[in-house]
Amino acid sequence: MLAKVITLTHSTRSKGFGAVLRYILRCDAEVATQDPVPESGDINLPEEPLWSAAEDPRAYAEDVAAVFDGNVRQCHRRGRFHGNPVYHVAVNWKEGEHPTAAQAERAATHVMKALGFEECQAVWSIHRDTDNDHVHLVVNRVHPTKFTAIGVPRRDYFILDRCMRELELEMDFGRAQGPYVTVDTAEGPKIVRMSRRERQTRGLLQDPEGPRLTARAQRAERNLKGDSFQRWISGALAAALRQTIETAGVTWQSAHDLLAGYGCAIQPKGSGMAVTTTLSNGRVLAAKASLMGRWASKAALEQRLGPYVAANRDAPTRSNPRRENYENWIERERLEETGPGVAPDDPERLARRAARAGAREALAERFTREQAQNRTDRSRQHGELRKRQEEERRTLIASHRDQRRRLRATARMQRRDGRIALSLWAFKAAATRESLQRRQAAERRRLTESVPRSEVWRLWLERQAAAGDEAAKAALRGIRYREQRKRHREDGIEGEEALAQRPLTVGTLRADVDASRQVVIYRRADGAEVFRDTGPRIVMRDKGDESLEAALRVAAQKYGGRIQITGSDAFRERAARMASRQSIAVDNSDLQGIVAEERRRMVVRWAEPQASQPPLRPNDRGLTRPRSRGPER
Repeated sequence: MLAKVITLTHSTRSKGFGAVLRYILRCDAEVATQDPVPESGDINLPEEPLWSAAEDPRAYAEDVAAVFDGNVRQCHRRGRFHGNPVYHVAVNWKEGEHPTAAQAERAATHVMKALGFEECQAVWSIHRDTDNDHVHLVVNRVHPTKFTAIGVPRRDYFILDRCMRELELEMDFGRAQGPYVTVDTAEGPKIVRMSRRERQTRGLLQDPEGPRLTARAQRAERNLKGDSFQRWISGALAAALRQTIETAGVTWQSAHDLLAGYGCAIQPKGSGMAVTTTLSNGRVLAAKASLMGRWASKAALEQRLGPYVAANRDAPTRSNPRRENYENWIERERLEETGPGVAPDDPERLARRAARAGAREALAERFTREQAQNRTDRSRQHGELRKRQEEERRTLIASHRDQRRRLRATARMQRRDGRIALSLWAFKAAATRESLQRRQAAERRRLTESVPRSEVWRLWLERQAAAGDEAAKAALRGIRYREQRKRHREDGIEGEEALAQRPLTVGTLRADVDASRQVVIYRRADGAEVFRDTGPRIVMRDKGDESLEAALRVAAQKYGGRIQITGSDAFRERAARMASRQSIAVDNSDLQGIVAEERRRMVVRWAEPQASQPPLRPNDRGLTRPRSRGPER
């Protein structure tokens, strides 16, 4: 088991508990209407919310968020705390391990006690939609009665790691390795803290000789099934750079020239040095220079080469050969399956390409048929269950109404105070209603688990590839290659690619297909690039209003009318407003306020048209167009 603290970005810190609770309860995404409500629970809440998470997760999240935010406001009014009250941690189990709801709640309470939050209020939820089951725990750090903020312990990641070892032993789950390690002794298993060197000596590190990659680089390698940029620089580039700086009379310019041959640059960053490379799509990859070895730390380099000197762009070019950069290396690894020495127009290669294309089309048709059948079966069975459960609830409500009426009539006939009897009856009736709710929720979960749910294209491909389907394996390789170019922090629009796409119409733009990179570049008539479609996302180059509107139209057609917007806050707000005007659904939870505001503005404009312009109305495409002005009648 492993634990990870999830920090909030600056743009979401002021939104209270509502957004994070809706996320962990899966009630923000469209899939929440189809997928089962995750198993969840709360800790230290004074009373049950008006709604249960199984009945209505959104209403439940709003009720709990109102309680949490109310405590925070009390704390603010007393001037005791003005920071971030949300403490969000994810507890992950190994692949193949599936904790029960009781085990998940036990893990949540154990973590809270270890961190000193045992008297705080919290909500937990199990997510089972990834390879590793994990529990999200959201704690309100403001005490529910004292209205003071409980501080986060220093180096809480060490406390969390020890908690994981304790829970592994208590609940008999597989052991993971971290700063704390479980060691078997004659007296039984003991939890001890070990340094990285001690773990390396005992053979507890997966790759003791390799560079210490960041968590993001490790995740990229798992997704891409290849080396990350951080690992790549520790190979041939590191060997060449070390040979260069050990040469007599070497200068910083010599190091810059060598790195330029690999498409890289080195520069100070913080207290150290960073090696960077710029991909063809403008994305910048960076890695600590010390990943190449201790000889590449800032102190060691400056001791050898003197104080850092930036590269002189005007200096004459050295005779260093142009070497392979990271992007070309990734491209070569991807194309290695075609074999060496194959000409681009070789008939055998063209035949293999055509065969792969045919296999992909057959794969897409099979996916479409399976998902359509799943949706039909799921809708029919859920409809039957819904009708039966609604009838049960109506019957119970009528029975409770009749019991209450008879109880009051009996009290009047006997001329006694019936308040106690009514209270006892209300308690029993609430227990009966709760029992019905729990049973119906269990029935819904069992039905959801028994009927195959709709899958996204990639998850379906992964399942088929695990079963040995070669066409699915080839399609996955293409997706992973495209994803390595994906840049979340640049201005762009992304979504899940739909299989059936209508022809795209974007005015006067033309589409140029770059077959080698598997991207479509949209240009104006003068050849200027407006935006490019990389598959899972559309990356903006020109951010003008006309260019953004064209990109949104393409995204709406490609991603089935639902998009996510990434980039700077200013760009995301402008794109969200324009998408709302075009009736395109925006899935970003933190942009829903802007979307709602823009829709209200549209309603006002439609209801009260200005005299200077014709009134606006929605057309059949979801856009707005001036109402044509005919002759006065």
